[in-house]
Amino acid sequence: MKRVSFKRELLRRIPVLSRVARALDALEEENHALKAENRELRKRIAQPVLLSTSKDVQADPSELSEATGLPLPPAYLREWVAGTDDLHWFLEGGELGGQTISSILAKHNIELEKLESVLDFGCGCGRVIRHLHLYEAVRLHGTDCNQAAIAWCDENLNFAEFGTNPLEPPTRYRQHSFDLIYAFSVFTHLTESLQAAWMQEMRRILKPQGLLIITVHGDYYLPQITLSEQARYQRGELVVTGEEAVGQNLCAAYHPEPYVRNILAKDFEVVGFFPQGALGNPKQDAYLLRT
Repeated sequence: MKRVSFKRELLRRIPVLSRVARALDALEEENHALKAENRELRKRIAQPVLLSTSKDVQADPSELSEATGLPLPPAYLREWVAGTDDLHWFLEGGELGGQTISSILAKHNIELEKLESVLDFGCGCGRVIRHLHLYEAVRLHGTDCNQAAIAWCDENLNFAEFGTNPLEPPTRYRQHSFDLIYAFSVFTHLTESLQAAWMQEMRRILKPQGLLIITVHGDYYLPQITLSEQARYQRGELVVTGEEAVGQNLCAAYHPEPYVRNILAKDFEVVGFFPQGALGNPKQDAYLLRT
């Protein structure tokens, strides 16, 4: 039986405030539904990894190696980049991210292995870039604002060059440095002004005809915002919540397709749009842009 607060019951008895009570009830129901959906999603994507012995289970993850032979980051760094410290999802999600890059490029007859230089913008502790290490002819770079994550990458992933960047541009890279930059779930956690500034920085450090892959919260995520915010989104406006936590997961940005095409990527050519196409960041939309 649903428990209703005494104050809520009083609101219902007052005609003028009864609408407020009904609105609160609706928000509570929506909150319960979102929590249930989130629990179900975590069950699907966070299956426990099976290790060979009980000794492995108790071992420090930084001392373990996957089939590629690369070290694994500690749990606190995995949770920071993936929202969970689950080792299975860290590896699977990163691999799916790598597949997202290669498949998006392949749809436009672009071969990743033929590019000279690639930057993982917001690389964290190497969730995606670790799965690109076999592209030995490509100069791989990673950058992030988390100094601990970059320190770990720099020490353990010696096939790429890593460095930190501030929350606001510029980066340390020279103009026209990269053939491809990918930014998975980075613009999803920035304010509008920072997004615009970083898009200009991406354009600066990309080569002419350089490529940029970004992923964003699109239509699938509409139930996560309020009805008034949904109305703004449907009008083609960017919606950002939790701006005081910019750069963190608590700050969330929602990008309607017209906003990306006409405002965020106004100085780029939109080569491809892939609704819910970010395999390593489930249900996020992916865009392939060109300078």
